[in-house]
Amino acid sequence: MMTSSKLWTVGVLALALAACSDKSDDGPENPAPEGKRYLLGSVVIGADGNRVSYAQIVNKLEGHFTNTKGIEEGGNAVFLAHGSDFFYGRAEAPEWVRYSTVDGFKETGRLSFLNYGLTYMDFANVIVDDETAVSVLTGAYVAVIWNPKEMSIKGTVDLSHLKRDGYSLEAFTTTTYKGLVYIPGKFVNWSTADIQQTVSVTILDPKAMKVVGFAEDNRCGAGGRVVFDERGYAYVMGDGRNQSMQTFAAAAGKQTVVNCLLRIAPGGTDFEQDWFYEIPSLTGGLDSMTELEPGADGSGVAFSTMMYEDRIPANVDRMNYEHWSVPAYKMWRLTLGDTPKAEVVQGANFSVVGFTGSAVDGKLYSGESADGAKSSVIELDPVTNIATQRFTMDGYFSALFPLE
Repeated sequence: MMTSSKLWTVGVLALALAACSDKSDDGPENPAPEGKRYLLGSVVIGADGNRVSYAQIVNKLEGHFTNTKGIEEGGNAVFLAHGSDFFYGRAEAPEWVRYSTVDGFKETGRLSFLNYGLTYMDFANVIVDDETAVSVLTGAYVAVIWNPKEMSIKGTVDLSHLKRDGYSLEAFTTTTYKGLVYIPGKFVNWSTADIQQTVSVTILDPKAMKVVGFAEDNRCGAGGRVVFDERGYAYVMGDGRNQSMQTFAAAAGKQTVVNCLLRIAPGGTDFEQDWFYEIPSLTGGLDSMTELEPGADGSGVAFSTMMYEDRIPANVDRMNYEHWSVPAYKMWRLTLGDTPKAEVVQGANFSVVGFTGSAVDGKLYSGESADGAKSSVIELDPVTNIATQRFTMDGYFSALFPLE
């Protein structure tokens, strides 16, 4: 399955090659605004390792999509959508470009983050409401609160509590729930091959422009997206930064821990010490490779890929992330709660590691790919626990948003 965010950084450029067709099987050049419409994002990785991002408007989730009708952005761009607007976070400049999608793509505004010392838009971004969005700038250790309607910056929140000597900060799948923003913190040093054994979540109130909670735990490492159940419990999987924590430790002859589940009680600001589950204890021995991904927050159900060690050749160079390109990972459903339960998703196939999925209408859409050149986009139903192929596309599947 294609997941955890967002494959993503300087240390992980050892992924599979990708190719792009010059034909398209999709319908009209600009889908009509009536009826359902979606923003579909893809990333193509060339033979030289260079990346190109594409975004296109589609009005059906079937058939095969090439990138010939997409607007192109060099590098690993980031995507947001709200209402009928699409926001392209550029990889070659630190700015958001807003497009109206009512009649094809029409640029309607830009917002620069150049004053924060960036050269590209960072990966941790979320739109809270019509006039509130948050971009976490990990290199600057600030969260920028901005207005997607006015394309203006409202203020910043200091995140210097996330500085760690010898490590860089990653935040990736920042999310919002009931007006608050949840920022996962991962502390990495790709140069020295070291991932800190820490799970961190910062809770931000974007209206008050302040941090209202901070949770940290060292029982496992590098936690990802925060997801919620119907009671308001917040769950995090410490996935070891896609098992990099374990890989690096093993290469250095050090002991490490398996991945785990942690949670924060409703209204709480720290992890519960008496609620802790190691992933292999739920899966019959398999450990997770990726973070939690829900179809809808508040459902108490999420998905994650598990790693099947017996499918990874012994001669694969894990320090160069070659095992990420081996189709040895399959999606599982986790039913969260006081006693979590894990089950393999019916119909799921083995896949390489890729980008996070997208939640649309209560279901999760995730890419399965054998090599990154082409992806099958799978609809995962959290109720039935069945995976259904909906469409195929060139490159890696990286985003799907409903458009008004």
